[in-house]
Amino acid sequence: MTELVDQNLKKHIAAIHINNRLTLTQRKASNVLLYNAYENLMTARVHRIRVKDLAEAIGFNTNNLDPLKEALKTLARTVLEWNILDENGAHEEWGATTLLAQAVIKNGYCIYAYSPELCEKLYRPEIYALLNLSIQRKFSSGYALALYENCLRYRRIGTTGWISLDNLKRLLGISEADVYYQDFRKFNDKVIKPAARQVNDSSDLFLDIEYQRTNRKVAAVRFQVSDNPQMLLFAQRQAALAAALEEEALPTEESVSHDVQNQDRERLKQVHEKLRAFGLNVRQTRMALNQHNLTYLEENIAIVERDLAAGKIHNLPAYLQAALHEDYRSTVAQIRPVSTGSVHSTDSAGTTSVPVKPREALPGSDDSLRIQFQAERLQAALDLLKLEERKALEQDYVTQLEQSHGFEIHLILGLYRKSGMNSPIVESHFRAFARARLIKELDEYELPSCVCQPSADGEIH
Repeated sequence: MTELVDQNLKKHIAAIHINNRLTLTQRKASNVLLYNAYENLMTARVHRIRVKDLAEAIGFNTNNLDPLKEALKTLARTVLEWNILDENGAHEEWGATTLLAQAVIKNGYCIYAYSPELCEKLYRPEIYALLNLSIQRKFSSGYALALYENCLRYRRIGTTGWISLDNLKRLLGISEADVYYQDFRKFNDKVIKPAARQVNDSSDLFLDIEYQRTNRKVAAVRFQVSDNPQMLLFAQRQAALAAALEEEALPTEESVSHDVQNQDRERLKQVHEKLRAFGLNVRQTRMALNQHNLTYLEENIAIVERDLAAGKIHNLPAYLQAALHEDYRSTVAQIRPVSTGSVHSTDSAGTTSVPVKPREALPGSDDSLRIQFQAERLQAALDLLKLEERKALEQDYVTQLEQSHGFEIHLILGLYRKSGMNSPIVESHFRAFARARLIKELDEYELPSCVCQPSADGEIH
């Protein structure tokens, strides 16, 4: 299947003006299915897409297919009615069909079809909007996505023109029978303003709302449509990243905007390498770079690295994707790269280690002091080892890695063979191994009072 990330979709204006209340998931599913089938609309009777790919593009869990099935059922019974207009607004053609002629889920695939008339309309759109599938994933409101789709075609014109309230409700999928939104203030406060705000915050468009009054009552609304200046640089940068990652290559300096050059270019390279090394495939890596800024990625990767070194991770790719999706930074008091830490210790080779459990301690807390004391005890035990004993301990560690299984252990072993103990992940993972071998668990009465008491200058002695 063609990659679904950062791709543009020509969407027939009739397909946008659906006289039906589609949910956000249903609208996204319709767009993804159309993109997947677009190149073969005129040559293939049915189309196929992996359920996993469809779910990822829409943004929901594949463990429960019921929402997807409901979305497909709704698309199969949703009537699409079009009135294709010329540039002067004159009617040219009317027609009606359902969005999907059929939908089947079988052997991990979604198999679906469009009516012949709709295939022709979708493939050769007389009037179309350019819809970016990576942008649509950012929307959390169905009203906002519908407004975005309807305003796209007016980008070059600069205005939608006046839209009556009834027509606007229809375009946004609000039923005529919905009594609540017959009150304009509620319609404006609950739908129009929040939808326009999300378009401005999440897309490449910027909308200004204007109201037309008749007898002091609002009768129509129009949107002034312009390019979102905050998104232009981001869009250029992400387009360069997507194109470069298509071939597993980093962008050249000429192909990216200024914020990805020099230091940021090196950061991008490191983040890209870690995402791939930690098990993400090309598509998943591109999606991560497309959806998050470098700082967000670096800080969440640092948390994953520390949990990996502490032996907490059993499925690294899944854990990393969860961290990026859920933002694990919120569970940490202070984020630092894996090569540094709030508590330091130095081994005989001069290598700086990181705390074994940084996510479980707050600075200045008993847990933080306990971790510091444990690190000092471990360092003292390592310092007492003779050179032969240290080598034997490292060999036991490597032997355990070689005899263990799993992607995570394989990754750490590869890092060891490449960089030895100079890898912060390996060094921290080795210290967890050494702690279990050399020192016992700290008893609550063993924490010396001198460690718990800070001096006048704030340092712990």
